[in-house]
Amino acid sequence: MNDLREALYLISDEMRGMATLGRTFAANVYETERAYRIMELAATVGALAEGQTREEVRLIFDAEPWHRASPAAGVDALVLDGAGRVLLIQRKDNGRWAMPGGIAEIGHTPAESALKELWEEAGVRGRATGLLGVFVPSEYGGPDADPLAIMVVSEELGRCPAGATVGSCLNADMTTHFMVNYGTEEQKRRWLPGVVSGDVIQATALTEPDSGSDAAAIRTSAVRAGDHYVINGSKCYISNGSKADLLYVIAKTDPSAGGRGTSVILVPAGTPGLTRRLQPTMGFRGGDTSELFFENVRVPLENLLGKEGEGLKMFQPVISLDRMQICARSLGSAEAAFEMTLEHVRNRKLFGQRLIDFQNTQFKMAEMETDIAVGRAFMNEIIRKYRDGSCTDVDTSMLKLWLPEMEGRVLDGCLQFWGGAGFMDDLPISRMFTAARVQRIYAGATELQKSLVARRYLRG
Repeated sequence: MNDLREALYLISDEMRGMATLGRTFAANVYETERAYRIMELAATVGALAEGQTREEVRLIFDAEPWHRASPAAGVDALVLDGAGRVLLIQRKDNGRWAMPGGIAEIGHTPAESALKELWEEAGVRGRATGLLGVFVPSEYGGPDADPLAIMVVSEELGRCPAGATVGSCLNADMTTHFMVNYGTEEQKRRWLPGVVSGDVIQATALTEPDSGSDAAAIRTSAVRAGDHYVINGSKCYISNGSKADLLYVIAKTDPSAGGRGTSVILVPAGTPGLTRRLQPTMGFRGGDTSELFFENVRVPLENLLGKEGEGLKMFQPVISLDRMQICARSLGSAEAAFEMTLEHVRNRKLFGQRLIDFQNTQFKMAEMETDIAVGRAFMNEIIRKYRDGSCTDVDTSMLKLWLPEMEGRVLDGCLQFWGGAGFMDDLPISRMFTAARVQRIYAGATELQKSLVARRYLRG
């Protein structure tokens, strides 16, 4: 049942906050018609948790009639959509989950299989909606959208409880910045159309076991050997790492130059010497966080992105935008948790009263709503500054310092009102709580943001 529950978390039903998404897109990014197309696709990426699914997803254990009609393999269980289409099957012979129609098994769990299917659905419809590759110029098949478009998508993933399950599947659009801004014409034409269609999943390989926030301390090397780079080293905690079709590997091309000797090398999936291993995580149960190992991986010199030695310099604008989209997700998550908890305390009875009738509940809810309102005002201010070109690295560091910490406070306060039920994994509030923890870590931990803000004080 745990595997089946994972599938139900990922199968699309509907997404919270669609009105917010439509309003924001219509006002700030696209015309209303396109906003609603993006809303429609967002609903296929997100899914409500098991307790909130409607009749669109049905689980059928007795699959014998279907099995007789399609005798490709013995079947123990099916996951169907509302039209009766088979989304996932569980084989009797080995218990593994697979896509129907004779397609090879994609993953060991419905979470992996369903996520792959939803990603392919996004690819099929991506050109119409602009959800994937929002920064890609029109000459490469992209929507040529304002970079802030990803803020809306991120916020809506945060508002959807299933966003806590699928993880950072869309954060690859941060990687697209590298290709758009620094790729050669040949590189752009080779990779960007696939990014927009969903055929090319990307991942940025930066973090290593001994270097997280200190990016200049990476040890992975890329040494010239004739007309190739030879890459050796390892990476960890890489989002989309095991399924990425294209890896942007940050490696030392000149170890003696420290951070100034760091470059970005493109490594396609299937390159000999590259191995990958999925890493289980506390949250984002259906996501993809992986270790990467490079053993004499050879790629042509033309796989260099940008110039040698400018890898970390290329990162700066991407990191600032990444911090912002993480904060947008934190804001959406906090608002969604507050709304569902407010509904809960209005209906939960305790000692003959509603939970909301207790003054302690009222005070705590008021505190959390105020926290969220401050976060919303802060987010809007940084977006305005980003639009007019006055946003600084310190601004985004302050935002990253505040919003994820606020999300943590709100999720913790909300979970408390759910009591023992909130500790159960099959409740959305539980998954949102565990997923929120990483927001304070990746794209620069809270402590790093404090340091980046405070180092100005040491000048003069």
